[in-house]
Amino acid sequence: MTLIEIIKAKIGIEVYAQLEKEADKEVKLAMGMPLVDQYHQENFYKQRSLLGELRSAAEAFEKAGLRILPVDIINVLFKCKLLFASKSEHEYRQRGGGPYFFDDHFSNVRWAERSEKVDVVAERHISQLETAVWERTLVTTVNSFTFLKEDANVQIGFDELFAKLALPFVAFFDDTLLVEKHKKWEPGIPDYRPNEAQQFFCAPSIGFTTSGSREYCFWTSVVWLRTFLNLLRIASYIYPGQRDLGIDVQMKPPRVPVFLGDRAQGMYKWDESENEFWAKIPDGSLFLSFGYRGLSKMWLDRRTWPRIQSFMFDQKEIFDCLKNPWTASSMDDLAPTLDILSSATQTPNFDSKVLLIYCCLEHLFVPRNTRSDNKKYIVGGLNALAPRLLPWFDKLYDLRCSYAHKGFARWDTQTMAFIAESMRNTVAILAAKLSLA
Repeated sequence: MTLIEIIKAKIGIEVYAQLEKEADKEVKLAMGMPLVDQYHQENFYKQRSLLGELRSAAEAFEKAGLRILPVDIINVLFKCKLLFASKSEHEYRQRGGGPYFFDDHFSNVRWAERSEKVDVVAERHISQLETAVWERTLVTTVNSFTFLKEDANVQIGFDELFAKLALPFVAFFDDTLLVEKHKKWEPGIPDYRPNEAQQFFCAPSIGFTTSGSREYCFWTSVVWLRTFLNLLRIASYIYPGQRDLGIDVQMKPPRVPVFLGDRAQGMYKWDESENEFWAKIPDGSLFLSFGYRGLSKMWLDRRTWPRIQSFMFDQKEIFDCLKNPWTASSMDDLAPTLDILSSATQTPNFDSKVLLIYCCLEHLFVPRNTRSDNKKYIVGGLNALAPRLLPWFDKLYDLRCSYAHKGFARWDTQTMAFIAESMRNTVAILAAKLSLA
């Protein structure tokens, strides 16, 4: 059987027909693009981002054990169909996306292949997708953390955590070990230097290793890294270390994660607020807020690390949900809830934290487009999942109303502890809902 036949057998003819339909639409959009703009400069087509629209197809691919994404198939079909729709090789390149059009060797559809039939060309290049499946490690740079000098080996802490979780995360923190790791990851270089090793690993950084096509590895790793970093921020807020309250905290945009071995440096991304929760890249900025408009770097030391590790070990339902990152539970419940709760750890205003935590509960229990009786839905959800938390929710709701109606709420150390408890309870409620999915 050819790869196309295997794919159709595993995901179904209807799903494959949906991919062909999207490829046809892509060709139509590309062919409708003016080749020259108003300034007489050449235009180059940019393909749509279709992963969000193909969630169910991506879920089917994952269930079938295919280590590719639907967009991989669409990219090949688009280029093959565009090849026969274009009138010249130059037009083909413009409508295909410009000089980087032929980056992927499996979809390197050449102009000379017009002598064959489109189905033959498509089948050959889709079959070559098998050669694009290999192991890759995606890393994201982290910053704004600190530790006690006597606890300086953060590297060992992360290594132990990842080993106990039995998940393919990797950490690159310890400068003294980076050169040796560089020798293993990139052998054959005449001279290994600390600064080059640090640049190679984008250190300090955390990565995730998986096997698949480049698109598959990128998006799967993004989901795992984003979830882990959000949980790390939440855990560090619940179990705080030293509170610096504004000492040397730099506000930075996230960097795009990069694959190890590419020798690339992730660029800053300033427009992540435009993306849906599931499509956001991992934010490696590990600063925290403790209220009263005070910001602090995350502390990773012997006072907090054991409890942070314990918190991570308790998140089995969350990590199990990520084994198929394209399910409704992962994209509609997990991703937004953790992202909102992570934002609550970083806003410097206590009242805003309460509102964001309440928003998490609304997101988990209130049906979309509902405009009234939101509390009723939350209480109903808690009765079903965690009735023991109803007294806690009553107190949270009172705080939320106090701020919403009065414009302020009175804060003290007890309230600070209650906010941490609320974050812990919200994660527990999320895990309980995921366990029923």
